[in-house]
Amino acid sequence: MNLDSIWSALEESSEILFDHYAYPAADKAAEELSLPSGYYAWVMPIWIFDADPFSITEFMRYFPYGLAKVNDERLTSAVRQGYLTLDSQGIYHATESGRTAALRLMQVGNERISALAPLSNESLRTLGDLLAQISDAAFHSPEPPAHVLIKAKRNLYQRTNTFALLEGFVAHCLLLEGRRDDCYIATWSAHGVEGHTWEVLDMLSHNESLMFADLHKKLGGRGVTEEVHAEDVLKLARRGWVDDASEKVQITSAGKKVRAEVEAETEHLFFAPWSCLNEIELEELASLADQMRDRLRAFVGQK
Repeated sequence: MNLDSIWSALEESSEILFDHYAYPAADKAAEELSLPSGYYAWVMPIWIFDADPFSITEFMRYFPYGLAKVNDERLTSAVRQGYLTLDSQGIYHATESGRTAALRLMQVGNERISALAPLSNESLRTLGDLLAQISDAAFHSPEPPAHVLIKAKRNLYQRTNTFALLEGFVAHCLLLEGRRDDCYIATWSAHGVEGHTWEVLDMLSHNESLMFADLHKKLGGRGVTEEVHAEDVLKLARRGWVDDASEKVQITSAGKKVRAEVEAETEHLFFAPWSCLNEIELEELASLADQMRDRLRAFVGQK
């Protein structure tokens, strides 16, 4: 059974549900609430931490790809807007207005998804039950990797009753996304590089070679500065993973090998809990995953 193919279909379904339904509904709600631009910078940690206080160090454990300084600045902006508070110890706390707004964005997204019927109720329950077995096995699997995102997401979905959404498909699929992120972060972190440095190598693995300006532009969404990306290139070059001797920055064979090894180990760790299903159950999961993806594709085509 091709587990990669099953996961690809599940992941595509999740992306369709959020990119075409949940996020547009949340964006509309944000506009109605007059939320300032960039609100996901503080909404996401409120979703993760809820009423629990958190430091920028704890924040970076969950979101490791940007710069702590930039994320700190974005969260400080949310403090000025009244969605967070910051105490004298550098600890952030969600305010009541921040938690209310964050919950509202999630609720409207969930409501939009719940209005869909991509499969029969029986098929959705079966799909949700199969995914629940995998996500539960992943949640209770031994560490490492640490259960960082999968645990945070599980707590979030229990608080917001997301497990009832599309008979559990959404929550358990997102839990597995969290599990894969935990595996991936743990695997590349073992090489002793920072998230923004790894993203440079990852980008080059998809593009072979890029002018530095183009490389920085493609990675600019997280607010990492040009100077930091230049340092990242130098660090990777010292490891022999990239070559910056010409006008373009390009990944080396050694860099490709490391990237491939990280992907292979991530896949190994991620798919290990799937052994809780037998071949017949995996075949049923594959069939339902394909049906879900195809039906959602059809929905989008009809919009």
